[in-house]
Amino acid sequence: MISGEEIRLNMAAIIAEKVPEQAVEKFKLLLACLDGKTTSSFIEYISQIANSISQGSVAVISARQICAELILYIDGLPDGDLAVTAFQELLSRMESRVIAFEAQLTQLRDLLAKRLTKTGNLREAVAVLSGMPLESGQRIYSNDYKLDIYLRMVEAYFELNDPTQAEVYVNRASLLQNECKDQKLIMRFKTAYARLLDFKKKFLEAGQRYAELSIRFRGLASEAERTTFLERALLSALLAGAGHQRARLLASLYKDERCQTLQGFPILEKMYKRRLISRESLRSLHPLLIHYYPQLFGSANEAGDASVKGDGCEQREQQLQDVLERVVVEHNMLAASLIYNNITLENLGELLEVEASQAESIAAQMICEDRLIAQIDQIDGVVYFEKESVPASASSKVQGLWMSVNRIIEGIEADHPAWVAAHSGEVT
Repeated sequence: MISGEEIRLNMAAIIAEKVPEQAVEKFKLLLACLDGKTTSSFIEYISQIANSISQGSVAVISARQICAELILYIDGLPDGDLAVTAFQELLSRMESRVIAFEAQLTQLRDLLAKRLTKTGNLREAVAVLSGMPLESGQRIYSNDYKLDIYLRMVEAYFELNDPTQAEVYVNRASLLQNECKDQKLIMRFKTAYARLLDFKKKFLEAGQRYAELSIRFRGLASEAERTTFLERALLSALLAGAGHQRARLLASLYKDERCQTLQGFPILEKMYKRRLISRESLRSLHPLLIHYYPQLFGSANEAGDASVKGDGCEQREQQLQDVLERVVVEHNMLAASLIYNNITLENLGELLEVEASQAESIAAQMICEDRLIAQIDQIDGVVYFEKESVPASASSKVQGLWMSVNRIIEGIEADHPAWVAAHSGEVT
């Protein structure tokens, strides 16, 4: 059995070797002697090796090669927990020489973060990744590599329900994605951006991007993933504020035959046709909404804490009810505008199942936001609905046509990218 003193002597001989290739070969033989050691002994030996190669007097070329070999050896350990501990020890010992060992420590951080992510230690993983000198280091990293690292951090922050930090790295990734040719990275970025819009409650924009994702990347996204994108597009459309823009998204989804198999299709159909909907009809969507929007309807941390579990569940239920109440009332307001030319605020309140004053407030807000074409006579307590003008209606139909054309083009691009690339230059 090798001892700590033998490790020290062997490392001294390896470092003194003038030929880097021979030094690496001798180091490989030394690593073979570490197999089967206890955890405490193994970590102690890793620490000794790190101290030896991190000394300023050691030739940098040999030290870098030895460090790279040590990283590969640790990454190949069958014991994942031991590998994580060894990586953390090596990183702490070598960090003082980060300039000399930038490439090796970047690789170490990459591998360590992957292992931490795999075991669910997401907070530690993003801390490790954030230490990479991707923009400030001496080395030049490819855009694709930096984009991958930023997206890994974004995805981890989403799992941690930390949209503020996620947005920081989404913004950094957005500066790189235009030059990216890797379609898988582009898909990940677009997915992350759509999720960020969801977190920020920009449901209409999120729905539009999920709808795009459900069509593109056919060669990369599985059928299950594309169905998930479509389902999220539908839910985002339902949660978006009622108005003309949402109506166009609802029309696009309603005309997509794939939506007919989704659980939310009956609600989609009623909203598309601007029929009155009941609060009870949305109850079937509760599980889906809670699954896809945990950030809206309570935090996972609350649900896992027994001391606040009851309050957390009640809070999630109340948040869900508030969101769905807005969805129902705003949609039924638009539906009423198609049924009536005018209606008293009292009768409108009865129709929407809210107080007359609340009906007036909601109508006023929708008018101000250009989501409802109407006028309110506060003296007589009457709402006068105006029908959509013919030019506006025609414009909406033309826009719907262009959306259909875009869907066809995106489908061709997804199925035949080489053909599109070859013929794109012919268009003038």
